[in-house]
Amino acid sequence: RFIMKQTGIYLILGGAVVFILVFIGKIMALVFNNPLLGLALMAVVIGLFILLYSIIQEERVAKKDESFRGIDK
Repeated sequence: RFIMKQTGIYLILGGAVVFILVFIGKIMALVFNNPLLGLALMAVVIGLFILLYSIIQEERVAKKDESFRGIDK
């Protein structure tokens, strides 16, 4: 019985991976066939990168300015 469950799980995961890859491929084909969508995708990716970079920088500054640093509980 365990082998049947394991085989079922592998088939589900394999099918899901193939489905996701085909879906992503279709989206990428649409984006790269339309230059305006490609430009929009680049803008979104660059915007996400800048946003994440600024969040990381803020966290680094906040760690340096912790007022309770060095206080023993």
